[in-house]
Amino acid sequence: MGIFKRVKTIALADMNDVLDKRENPIKMVKQYSRDLEVELEKAQAALANQLYLEQKLEAQIKQVKQTIEDRKRQEQLALEKNNDNMAKLAIQDRLDSEKQLALLEDQFLFIQNQTNQIKAQVITLKETYADLKNRQSLLISRANVASTTNTINSKAYSFQSKNIANEFARMEDKVLHLEAVAATHDYLSEKTALYEKSSSIEVEEEFLKAKEALNKKSE
Repeated sequence: MGIFKRVKTIALADMNDVLDKRENPIKMVKQYSRDLEVELEKAQAALANQLYLEQKLEAQIKQVKQTIEDRKRQEQLALEKNNDNMAKLAIQDRLDSEKQLALLEDQFLFIQNQTNQIKAQVITLKETYADLKNRQSLLISRANVASTTNTINSKAYSFQSKNIANEFARMEDKVLHLEAVAATHDYLSEKTALYEKSSSIEVEEEFLKAKEALNKKSE
């Protein structure tokens, strides 16, 4: 039994981990907004139905009240004409109508109370929906900023760790090459100057020797 419980726990943990990774905050918030919008539409439809029932009951109550007044007049006329049967029928109909009126008025109060509750729910849902839409806009903006910042940071890190370092090393190598070229040029210039100087001295010495030998022959 303990093994099955552990397997179930591991499976649930893995499932929750997968769900957490797949949850996109922006998509989830938009879905919550759609769900709340559906609830608001249902509440508004229920309110419209309640208002229709109120109006229907009001019309019935008005009609029954009119019937009661009519039966009172019929009762009075029947009594004045000593028409006892007609008077009794009018009284019976009036009493039935008064009982019906009491029931209708009770129903009206009950429905009116329900209507007020639904109105309060609709108001609350509208306020919640408006607040959620505002928070959704702010959250989307924050998510976009965070995403852009992460992208910039990721690229900056990539450049700093690879491209910039490589380019810096390449520039170092280029400077070393330029220094080597300059040093070689200086070395060759120096050697050339020494060679030319040495050659000039050697030529002068040979020239003097040749002049001296010529002079000795002339003597």
